Amino acid sequence: MVEHFYPEKDYGTPARLSENLITLNIDGVEITVPEGTSVMHAAARADINIPKLCATDNMEAFGSCRLCTV
Repeated sequence: MVEHFYPEKDYGTPARLSENLITLNIDGVEITVPEGTSVMHAAARADINIPKLCATDNMEAFGSCRLCTV
């Protein structure tokens, strides 16, 4: 039997905490997220892939490569 390692999903930017929720429509998919959530993070939560190189949950977005600009 072959075991596969699947790392935790990296949402591209850190999660935001807010009591206020907003609803977005990304490529026809509606998703409700805490206010302040990046489009990158919201798309990942909706299983919509936005190609990225440097975006990670481990640091704030800084846009150095501009690949994931939306």
